Amino acid sequence: MVAAPADQVRTLYRTVLVYAAVSILVFVAGLAEFAYFEPFGQHTGLKVHLAGVYQYDPQHKTTVGPDSNTFSRTVLFAAVVDWSSLPKDIVVDARWYDSFGNVVGGVGPGTPDQLATQTIIPVHMTPPFHHMLPGHYTFVVQRYAGGVPVEVIGRRIVMVER
Repeated sequence: MVAAPADQVRTLYRTVLVYAAVSILVFVAGLAEFAYFEPFGQHTGLKVHLAGVYQYDPQHKTTVGPDSNTFSRTVLFAAVVDWSSLPKDIVVDARWYDSFGNVVGGVGPGTPDQLATQTIIPVHMTPPFHHMLPGHYTFVVQRYAGGVPVEVIGRRIVMVER
């Protein structure tokens, strides 16, 4: 007795069904992650006043010179935030991110009153380097709710040249 040849269409159909089921699971997981990190109804329209990004003097912990969007690798820089421009009952933080998405400086989370003494937020040089890595640095001020960042209320992008 000769065995019937395998039905290739049935095998391909089952394979497509498995891929479809996996893709639906990935899609649902993405929606759940989006709903967790971007909850609906959290947009308040708040905007923080960013005075600018300036060259930073780490010895005196002050800013120097004019507001700029580009810096050389040998220069440290810092953002200046006016926390008094925000309502007193919210929780916020401010962070610097490098081109790789690593946090390279920041303050918070806390209320604007708690952060009032920290208006200058510098970028920290990553050890063991002696110069800033070239690329885009992003400064982000976020509002928190339930211990999770839910809204970006200020952003500034700075370029460190090669």
